[in-house]
Amino acid sequence: AIYGRPSSAATVAAAAGKARKRRSVAAAAAVAEALAGGPTDHKSLALFDEDGDDDDDVGGEEGGAEGSASRGRDDAGLLGNLGDIDGLDTARMPVLPGSDRLWDAERKEALKSRKFVTGGWSSAEEDEDGEPKPKVAADGAEGVEGAKGGTEGGEGQVGGQGGGSSSSKSKAKSVPLDPDEIFSDSMPIATFVRVRLEDVPAACVAELRRERLLVLGGLLPGEAQMGLVQVRIKRHRWHPKLLKSNDALLLSVGWRRYQSVPTFSLEDRGEKRMRFLKYSLEHAHCTMTMFGPMVPPNAGVVAFRSWKKVDHFRIAATGGVLESAPNFNIVKKLKLVGEPYKIFKNTAFIKNMFNSDLEVSKYAHTKIQTVSGIRGEIKKAEGTKGSFRATFEDRILMSDLVLCKCWVKVPPKEFYHPVVDVAQWRPARLIGELRATNGMAVPNKTDSQYGKKLVRAERKFNPLKVPKALEASLPFKSKPKNESKKKKNKLGKKAAVVSSDHERAMNSLISRLYTVRKEKHRIRQDTKTKKKAIKEKREQFIVDKREVVSKEIRKKRYIKQGNEEVQKRKKMRLD
Repeated sequence: AIYGRPSSAATVAAAAGKARKRRSVAAAAAVAEALAGGPTDHKSLALFDEDGDDDDDVGGEEGGAEGSASRGRDDAGLLGNLGDIDGLDTARMPVLPGSDRLWDAERKEALKSRKFVTGGWSSAEEDEDGEPKPKVAADGAEGVEGAKGGTEGGEGQVGGQGGGSSSSKSKAKSVPLDPDEIFSDSMPIATFVRVRLEDVPAACVAELRRERLLVLGGLLPGEAQMGLVQVRIKRHRWHPKLLKSNDALLLSVGWRRYQSVPTFSLEDRGEKRMRFLKYSLEHAHCTMTMFGPMVPPNAGVVAFRSWKKVDHFRIAATGGVLESAPNFNIVKKLKLVGEPYKIFKNTAFIKNMFNSDLEVSKYAHTKIQTVSGIRGEIKKAEGTKGSFRATFEDRILMSDLVLCKCWVKVPPKEFYHPVVDVAQWRPARLIGELRATNGMAVPNKTDSQYGKKLVRAERKFNPLKVPKALEASLPFKSKPKNESKKKKNKLGKKAAVVSSDHERAMNSLISRLYTVRKEKHRIRQDTKTKKKAIKEKREQFIVDKREVVSKEIRKKRYIKQGNEEVQKRKKMRLD
């Protein structure tokens, strides 16, 4: 009937708007009565918007009331508890509608036609029922008369085809809706709901206030488990201090706020291992491993050292979650140092590296190396005090130090302290705060110092002496080529120079004259240095005075140039 008479469509829309307005007023009154403390009938509150049934409410207020009551009865099973105030309100059902029926071919086809596009949705080709749209008759008067008859009688046709739509509407009224169609496992937007929270601490309940808003959020089933979370983090550029491993941090991750003890690490080249870091990097990203609830990847993380009012920027670091797992392998470098106490050609006996033969057996066939670069291997334990036998690629010296480079695992600390918005909640303090409170000094470990290392004195080896008999038998390329200094011959050693008295007097006079000349040269150099210093001082005084005057001259010149530029812009009307 809508195609034949446009005015009837406007009438239907106006009636539907009035009915919707009446229902919204009734729902608002019911909500106001509930807030005022009066009795509340849960079935009288409209939980869904019945825009789809606006055409059915044209008949009047009584028909709309009956329709809403019938819908309340039909939806009572779908929305869970609607009448018992003390019961548990829930929108979820233990058994979903339609789950008891088998998925036969007819039901699958109905679902396919209801939920998926199977063609024929073009408005130019077909209408909602899958049939071609009725054509409007050429004669406008006949179409209007047919439309009137269809509207009044309920069975009339428009252009011979209007009765199909009316019959389908009456058929839709009589046939009950499929529970699969009207079921919705959620609440619509802008709906009043009652939420019941279980196992809430009494301290939180005591701090609840009507003027303080609460943000409700959901968690996935996997997010309730505890484990290690790996975060790619970077120190904030406005935070003045680096972050330290095993120092408590306040973290905001997803819906949760808690305190944990992080462990910083950095991935080696080639993704070989995660190396432990004592401090976070200054201007680059690093990996932070902490203990807490599992978090999905790409969740944002904000870290604070303290929530107290401080002079500097409080946000210590920001980052994102990489992954969550029960365990992560973090290692740090360890150098074991030993000393040789017995040497046989390429075999040596090392002490002070291990404490027992059990440790030696654990490190059997491990590569070792001396400070001078001679490589070796641990063979077998000697005794029960940690000494062992080792072989090297060359003979080592008693003064050499033997090193064993290895990696030791660093387990992250499992500490989780959730933040509660109550005044009595106490956060874990930082290591520096605990030391300052208890008056403890910072432990000084020589192995952990990053400063200047003690340099071993360079050793001086004795020169190589080759016996003459061996040197004579060596080929020319292997003979030593170092030319020795020319020595005096034997005759020169035996011949002694005997000076006369006159020669001795002349040598003494020449020596004294040379001493006087050297002293005069020293005095002349000192005088020249003093004159040069005085001259530089005078020149610097003159330069400073000249710089002050030139600065004033430049300032006046710049002012003059600025004024001229302003005048030019005014003349050109640029400003």
